[in-house]
Amino acid sequence: MNTKLSGAQLVLVEIKHMGRNYLPLVEYMRGRMVKFIDFCPTTYLPGIAGQSGVSDTDDMYLTIMNEYGNTELHRSMPLVRFDYTATIGVRQPVCAKISMQTSFIDCQNANNVGKVVALMFYYDLPEYSSRNTTDAVMTDAISIPLTTAIRYNQLPDTDRLTGKRFRRILLGTPSVTPDLQTGLNYSQLQNCFITLRKGTYNVVENMPVILLYQMEMLEKSEWANIIFDFQNSYITIGGAGTIPNVEDNYIGKSIFFNLQYEAK
Repeated sequence: MNTKLSGAQLVLVEIKHMGRNYLPLVEYMRGRMVKFIDFCPTTYLPGIAGQSGVSDTDDMYLTIMNEYGNTELHRSMPLVRFDYTATIGVRQPVCAKISMQTSFIDCQNANNVGKVVALMFYYDLPEYSSRNTTDAVMTDAISIPLTTAIRYNQLPDTDRLTGKRFRRILLGTPSVTPDLQTGLNYSQLQNCFITLRKGTYNVVENMPVILLYQMEMLEKSEWANIIFDFQNSYITIGGAGTIPNVEDNYIGKSIFFNLQYEAK
């Protein structure tokens, strides 16, 4: 199986009650081949105030239905099997076109009722990716300054990276970035999300940046030469401005990435 990633979408599942809680319909994922799913244990969610994310996977089960909604492809999988903090990038393959709205999370943990499960879906997106023409890569670096807790923090428009095809996006956790900006610590980064856009299409939408901290899973998270526009892409801080002391702990600091792209 080709494990390279091309499209990714964060899906938020409200746990309204015990038992079955169905996933929302995500229209532009209809008919797409889903490769993997990551469970993301995060408290503060993108664009949502006053509703907490689920961090405890005990007694939570995911059932994934086929694209017609009449066959259980993966039945009652413990949610912990999708938890990137537990699997260290050894992802459970899905490898199917699925029906989102008939797939569900079975909640048997009363402490999670009223919370939201954050799932990162990785799916084939050939329109914005390509095969390798060489094995060689080059590496660059960017720092993304955080200026707002409730709006978009745009990626820098970097001419030298325009038109590149990216294979890895690697989160760093420096206390001081190479351009002498103060960085965020690991705990703070757990509440930050990145969206990468090409034109008006979200190639990667609301990915927790911590999923890109790949010190132990570099070969597990290789992108298929994806393309995106820096001027249309951005970072958001979860919680819609409700994180305690967000101005002191986030604003005025930067998030640091290394970017590896196909060499020409």
